[in-house]
Amino acid sequence: MLLFLQIVFACFIDAHSLSFAVGGNSKPASFYKPHQNIIDTKYFTLKVKNGEKLGNIFSRTISFKSDSFPEIVKRVSGTGIYTVINNNPHSPVFLGVFRYDGHPESNSKVEISNGGTTISYDGKSSINTDASGLLFNSLIWGKPPLKIKRGATWMVSIPQAWELGGGGTQTIKVIAVDEKNDTIMLIREGSSEGLYDNDQKQIDVSKDGKTVTMTVVPGQSHWTGYTTFKNGLVISDELLVTRPVVLTSENLRFEAQQREYILLNAMPVL
Repeated sequence: MLLFLQIVFACFIDAHSLSFAVGGNSKPASFYKPHQNIIDTKYFTLKVKNGEKLGNIFSRTISFKSDSFPEIVKRVSGTGIYTVINNNPHSPVFLGVFRYDGHPESNSKVEISNGGTTISYDGKSSINTDASGLLFNSLIWGKPPLKIKRGATWMVSIPQAWELGGGGTQTIKVIAVDEKNDTIMLIREGSSEGLYDNDQKQIDVSKDGKTVTMTVVPGQSHWTGYTTFKNGLVISDELLVTRPVVLTSENLRFEAQQREYILLNAMPVL
């Protein structure tokens, strides 16, 4: 789902920052040690030409729902266009043009390495904690088996907080394989405890005509979604995560359900 720009935009409730697969993680790339073996399976290995343009279109929604207050919902959407300037499958480089609806267009030189776990914008590297993106990311997807067929599964231990979860585990299963077109469809399902990367620690809640800033105490998260890859490119992706939360302030305590989801599709670049 989009290849991650160094943008943090204040578009959540009351100007709280929201990062949607845009490299909002502040940890240096050296913090995470990626899988030692490079992923060479054809379904997950980039195969493009220099000068080729790649595009995607994406959206993200966050909701807090409770019987105690009106539902809180925020949405963000946009597009990313990437021109390939170095097609090395293990450390490709792109010129990226990113447009988030309602925000100025941004440009950046983007480099991806270490099995997708390291992302660099204009020379500044960080861990790629995006829930989705332009390419395969082994932080989220782990190390697939060398021989892949329909019904194959593997487990992934995610060692740290990421965009739609905390450190946790997930199971990945192959739903369909198109060997002729180097395309594979996966389902992922997992769970975690704790905060997400760039999580909302406080939100503003409207109650009886007043707005109260409340602290978010998260419960266990559960996520599931389908993703299709073709030669390392994300062709389509959706992921839904839900968790119970407790919202507290000096005099109030509410229980609520939080859900977030991301949608991404490859987009033709004309």
